[in-house]
Amino acid sequence: MEVPRSMTLLYLALAYMAGIVLGRLAWEFGWPGCGRLPALWPLPLLLLPWTPLLNRLAWLRPPATGPIRWPASAGFEPPRRGPAVALWVALALCLVAGLLRYGSRPYTPCWTPQDLAYYNLPPNRAMDRSAPTVTLVGHVIGYPQVTDGRQEIRLAVHALIQQGREISVAGRVRFVTAAHPRYQYGQPLRVQGRLATPPDFEDFSYREYLARQGVHSLLYSPRVQSLPGPRQGQPWMRVLYAFRARGEALINRLLPEPYAALANGMLLGIEAGIPDELYDQFNLTGTSHVIVISGSNVALVAGLLMALGTRLLGRRGALVPTLAGIAGFALVVGGDAAVLRAALMGGLYVIAVTLGRRSTALVSLAAACWAMTLANPLALWDVGFQLSSAATAGLILFTPGITRLFSRLGPGFAGGPLAATAPPDWAARGKSLMRGLVEDGLLVTLAANITTLPLVVFYFGRLSLVSLVTNLLIAPAQPLIMLWGSAALLVGVLGLAWLAQALLWIPWLGLAWTVAMVRWTAAWPGASLSVAEYGPAALWATYAAIAAVRWGGRWRPLAGRVGAWLRAQGHRRLTQPATAGALAVVLVLTWWGALTQPDGRLHLYFLDVGQGDGILIQTPSGRQVLVDGGSSGQQLFSQLGAVMPFWDRELDLVVLTHPDSDHMDGQAELPLRFHVGQAMATEATRISPDAALWRANLAAQGVTLTTVHAGAWLDLGDGVALWVLWPPDPASGVDGLEESDNERSLVLKLVYGNFSALLTGDAGLPSEERLMAQGAPLAATVLKVGHHGSKSSTGPDFVAAVNPAVAVIQVGADNDYGHPAPDVLAHLQGRLVLRNDLHGTIHLATDGERLWIEPMPADAPEP
Repeated sequence: MEVPRSMTLLYLALAYMAGIVLGRLAWEFGWPGCGRLPALWPLPLLLLPWTPLLNRLAWLRPPATGPIRWPASAGFEPPRRGPAVALWVALALCLVAGLLRYGSRPYTPCWTPQDLAYYNLPPNRAMDRSAPTVTLVGHVIGYPQVTDGRQEIRLAVHALIQQGREISVAGRVRFVTAAHPRYQYGQPLRVQGRLATPPDFEDFSYREYLARQGVHSLLYSPRVQSLPGPRQGQPWMRVLYAFRARGEALINRLLPEPYAALANGMLLGIEAGIPDELYDQFNLTGTSHVIVISGSNVALVAGLLMALGTRLLGRRGALVPTLAGIAGFALVVGGDAAVLRAALMGGLYVIAVTLGRRSTALVSLAAACWAMTLANPLALWDVGFQLSSAATAGLILFTPGITRLFSRLGPGFAGGPLAATAPPDWAARGKSLMRGLVEDGLLVTLAANITTLPLVVFYFGRLSLVSLVTNLLIAPAQPLIMLWGSAALLVGVLGLAWLAQALLWIPWLGLAWTVAMVRWTAAWPGASLSVAEYGPAALWATYAAIAAVRWGGRWRPLAGRVGAWLRAQGHRRLTQPATAGALAVVLVLTWWGALTQPDGRLHLYFLDVGQGDGILIQTPSGRQVLVDGGSSGQQLFSQLGAVMPFWDRELDLVVLTHPDSDHMDGQAELPLRFHVGQAMATEATRISPDAALWRANLAAQGVTLTTVHAGAWLDLGDGVALWVLWPPDPASGVDGLEESDNERSLVLKLVYGNFSALLTGDAGLPSEERLMAQGAPLAATVLKVGHHGSKSSTGPDFVAAVNPAVAVIQVGADNDYGHPAPDVLAHLQGRLVLRNDLHGTIHLATDGERLWIEPMPADAPEP
């Protein structure tokens, strides 16, 4: 008997990938070694077209066999005859081809002097400053990832200089350098540093992770020099990365953190800016697949576009728009290998579903996997590749059943992502389209999660007990983020920033809902379990159980029983989700807008920016002043996003007390994200080379920088004034101005009615003594303790002169400096002391007479 031709490609692809796995095992045992044999891997594949000739030989034909039960419900076609000899030979050829293909590109190749990695130091010498250095010449590849003052660069190297001798080499190297200047794709660079092999950690092989990307070397302590000459690389990639950079800048300017970082990850594949704490919460709840570009994201886009297109145009009419949408999405997010891989799988899924044959979809998926492992056999162990494959398989195998299950809840689900016809009139189509944004997004997300969840558990080592609940809660928001966010990106990059900002209101709601649900469920007791013992055997057993449910004839009865139970519980039919959703959006925006309007009080937010200072002042009428910004831009932007309305991207005044990194670095990119009205600093900051980037970004955005000294004051309106008490005018000749930056730090006094706050920056004991000697008006309701509670500030006489009711110490948890010093805490005894390391962001509000504090410690005295 013969195996149906439509399934032959599936079996050949599986045999080839099995050969790659065997090739890795063989390589670890020393076979085939570093000879020329692996280079012959194409030969078995070239012989494949000749294998059908074997079926013409009568003596090779196998006898007929009895009937075999095949899982036809999954789309497999039952064979009519046993497999011919030609198929067995073809499978053997594919197995050998896969085995040899791995040998041609193993994790640890056989290096020659023409390979860059030949010159690697061992990992244990990477941090040895006495180790020899090399100079590399090449050009930037990929999209540089920038976060918190650093950028990650991958360089395609074509020359190595060692001991004055230049050697032509080929290879890729990764290194991390300062965030500025920003390097671009194709830019030629000369870099000097220590070249080393990537390390392996106890539970993660960083060497293998980079090897899958073609990177076998790391460069430590790099010194980077930009070279003259034209940009290298592919012109179309330069265009795509330029588009991506504009999209990233647009999102950063229009959305607050952490939503901007999430949107960059979900829409552009830039995950470097996502806060670690939030990333951990997504991992804890089993939802990490939604925040980076992967098979799950593209599967969602493919399934959703197909579903919505079907509702409007019918199944076949939706094919071209859906493929165009997938291609456009892949280009918008940068078009790198991972995205193109996922887009290819998504496109094949759509084509196969349009043809109405899930068997064709499975074969298409196998063909895509085969093609990608032909190009890079190591992709077989890539998590993104596996998630892409699993998500696409989930769509193919489970979307129909889930659609039938949910159709029992109401007619709104009856069409589903695989409906063949569109509603009869355009009014009904519009209603169906809006309803489908929520309903089909939920169905597609559930289908993809069935097959991706075991992989998430396997790789991240935790079983989230709230994963199903969290995914159900956030699923309806994902299409809002993906579709409306992509639309906002397109119009924004084309220059219509005002329209992009309007469109981003909807994705912001989806992002805010997603973050809120993830944080809520992550805080549940026992939200996840450690599953360190969940190894490959358990993974395969899980997939075997999924296959048994899907192909064991129990899928439809199970769906029927679940649907009957839901109806028995009296669940209301979801006939008007679009109307309810639109009403909810209006109510949320109205409620949020009302809560964020100025309330006639002066607000001070001592932001939790770690070991640094960052203070946001909001006047009774809503003017906003930012004093300093900590050392991390990402942390500062997240804190501002938590206290400012998401649509408010304006700061009337930014103040830099002095150019120390723990006050200044967070503000460095502030002008690129917010509209800044004016900037204020000391003369020392104006000329300091450390503040060059801050000044350059201000100038690039047309922001005026005003230098101030003691005696200056600023009217903030509503009776709020900001006085400058220190430092004195450099022209006055006052002693002490040539001391450290701390002694030239701004000391400010904020006054509103009978309330006042003294903001001391990092001013130390010498500055405090001079202020007291000059008779400066130091008395204040609130004292921002100097220099994070260091013993070099906040002397007992100074505390007595200020006589604050409340003292705020901006200090990071578990800092390396031992701040706050015990002596300083002793000086503040008997007063209400608030600390960022203990209380997080501290919010003070006043009407000029009374003072409200949040959070108020339970044992705190009345201020």
